[in-house]
Amino acid sequence: MKYFLILLFTAITATANAQLPLEYDTCNTLQQYQGEWMNVTGTDTLRIYLKPVRTYETVYNNIKDNLWGWIEYKRGNNIVMSNYANRNLPVSNDWLYMFNITNLRIKKYGCNSEQLVGRFIDFNHHRGMINWSADIIVSPTDVKMNVLQQRTPYYNLNLNDTTMTLPSRFTLIKQ
Repeated sequence: MKYFLILLFTAITATANAQLPLEYDTCNTLQQYQGEWMNVTGTDTLRIYLKPVRTYETVYNNIKDNLWGWIEYKRGNNIVMSNYANRNLPVSNDWLYMFNITNLRIKKYGCNSEQLVGRFIDFNHHRGMINWSADIIVSPTDVKMNVLQQRTPYYNLNLNDTTMTLPSRFTLIKQ
């Protein structure tokens, strides 16, 4: 009986520690969105810098192509929120590292889609998570990104904080 329990415990431990099969969610069309995007409305200025990085997420054992972003939001000369200087830090294929130096992660809804989806971390409101959906519009003169933001269902639970730093809708123009 003792040997049976040891064998059973060993089998359970080996199963729990078994690695998930490696999964890929890659899309080589994200490079076209790299660079600075901007919106100026009155005295408000919103700058976003996007950089495509293929990252590895150890928890789920997957490799994904994401656009990682850094944001600066100003009202007049006052900076409301910014981690824009971090865009000059070296990037890594480590998902956790990228998550810690950025506050925006988006990807293509489908590799051939002109829609981007992802999450924005609102540093000004208890690191609340906000869903992003952006439609890309290409014209002869510019490339625009129409963004819709919505709080996630678990946005700042129990903190009574329902505001968002950025507007719920805005249009960015690629610079």
